[in-house]
Amino acid sequence: MQWNTQRLEHWICGRLSAAGADEAEVDAQIGDIPVDIYWRRGDRRCVVEVRSGPLDITAARAHRNHLRAAGIDDVLWVCPQGFWVPLLPAVGIADFSPAAADYRIDQGMLAASETGFAAPVRDSTELRDFLESWVCGETHWGHADLTTGGWSDVGTWEQHTAAQAAMIEHQRTELRDQRVELAVSRQTVRDKQRLIGRLHKRIDRAGANADAEAITMSGLRSELVAQERASASLRASIGRMDRTLNQWQWLTCCAMLLVLTVMVGATVLR
Repeated sequence: MQWNTQRLEHWICGRLSAAGADEAEVDAQIGDIPVDIYWRRGDRRCVVEVRSGPLDITAARAHRNHLRAAGIDDVLWVCPQGFWVPLLPAVGIADFSPAAADYRIDQGMLAASETGFAAPVRDSTELRDFLESWVCGETHWGHADLTTGGWSDVGTWEQHTAAQAAMIEHQRTELRDQRVELAVSRQTVRDKQRLIGRLHKRIDRAGANADAEAITMSGLRSELVAQERASASLRASIGRMDRTLNQWQWLTCCAMLLVLTVMVGATVLR
């Protein structure tokens, strides 16, 4: 594996020189940072890091930041395929020991889809073609979405940018329409809240009136009960007076009959 990695490094260095790099060097030093391959073309300075195993994403990003702080424009990671490839400026190589040095990229390349957005390329790409376009400045790494990215030509990135701009404009239009709908909904809600407030006030007034009427009805009911009690008392008194009157009438009749009998007797005795 170490031999295959070294052979790939020297092969990449040769392809960079053949593609037009003014300077290409294996096992170079950028300040105090060792790199696998350093190349320069004009004022453009780039680094290629070759790894035969999985990449530590955190360490790779820190290494890239240190190289950028040292004046390096681009950093390319040539490594095996894996989840780390879309997260770094990397290309995934399936075979590190191909016949006739026919290195091919199976992961990390993007192309414009039918919608215009950059999407992963299904077919493999020759590493030599990628290096030539990269040295010429025709291929660049960029973000396809918030978390993943890849390498593609300028035309693809232009289409991707245009598709993103169209999507943003569409989303802006939808957002504006939603804001209008939200404003209308809020106004409707405010109107309903005012209506509900008025209804609550009416209900409160109706409740207060009902309470007052209930109090009035309770007072009237109490007066009616008192009047019924007085009426019953009067009816009882009238009944007693009728019985007493009847008794006196009987007594009067008896007394008159007695007096009449005495008078008749006296008349007969005379």
